[in-house]
Amino acid sequence: MVGISDLYTQVQNPDFWKQLNPGLSIEEYSSNQPIKAIAFNPEALEEQLLYLQQEGYFQLDPVLPEIEVFRMAAGIELLALEGWPAVFAFVYDEFWLILHRISNLIAAILGENYRQLPAFWEWYVGTDNDQSGWSPHRDRGGNTLRPDRLPNVITIWIPFTDAIPLNGCMYVLPPDRDPYYSIYDNRPEDPFINPQDIRALPAAAGSILGWNHRIMHWGGRSSSIAPHPRISLSCEFQRGDVEPYDPPLLDPLTVPSFQQRLALIGKQIMRYQHMYDLPPELVEVARQIIDCKL
Repeated sequence: MVGISDLYTQVQNPDFWKQLNPGLSIEEYSSNQPIKAIAFNPEALEEQLLYLQQEGYFQLDPVLPEIEVFRMAAGIELLALEGWPAVFAFVYDEFWLILHRISNLIAAILGENYRQLPAFWEWYVGTDNDQSGWSPHRDRGGNTLRPDRLPNVITIWIPFTDAIPLNGCMYVLPPDRDPYYSIYDNRPEDPFINPQDIRALPAAAGSILGWNHRIMHWGGRSSSIAPHPRISLSCEFQRGDVEPYDPPLLDPLTVPSFQQRLALIGKQIMRYQHMYDLPPELVEVARQIIDCKL
């Protein structure tokens, strides 16, 4: 890893990122070129809302263009191979624009005036026995559910490669098997989980998963016999008519500037650095780029 000053200069240079991933773009999107949102089947949306209400999560079959999914998977893999945390993929336009494509889905869950939280991550889980997704956790404490059990805030998770048990797909503990699901504050330590209660969520590349912030979930451990890495992203969204869960909230249909993206990426690295063994130089640069104007 180069020195902090050189690393900071590198991170701040859009041309560096463009040269690293010439198949992806930075600030080439114009607001005069609206991204066409996916038109989801109303019956399918209703079914997923019911599933979210009852099971705490939903899962849609692949809906994203294969060529875009492949390009983003390749971009994240290249970052990982070059030693960069995968979250730096959010310097590129494509990782913001893909969220525009699914705006109809998010609006159906959270209402038309939904907002994006400044909370996201990307994963490159390699094909060896030492790599895994994040350990069992709940995304947020406190009461984040409405009286009808629909959420005020959700996480959207998109795999760019097929997520299967061998490469660490997602797992959840269904609400009816979770004695602490409805205990919002000051709950005791989460209990031992009966392995038979665990539900695996294998997902094809380009599909969409989402869950409320109460459900216990985690990424599995990869295996040396996995056919490919697990590459994915997650972002968080909330209703617009409730207090911000994580300010400053973002307009979900406005693409941040390059400097704003860097500030947001820096915030994520500082927030989640405890999950990874990151070089101290990189952590210091992340701290510095947070000062970029949001």
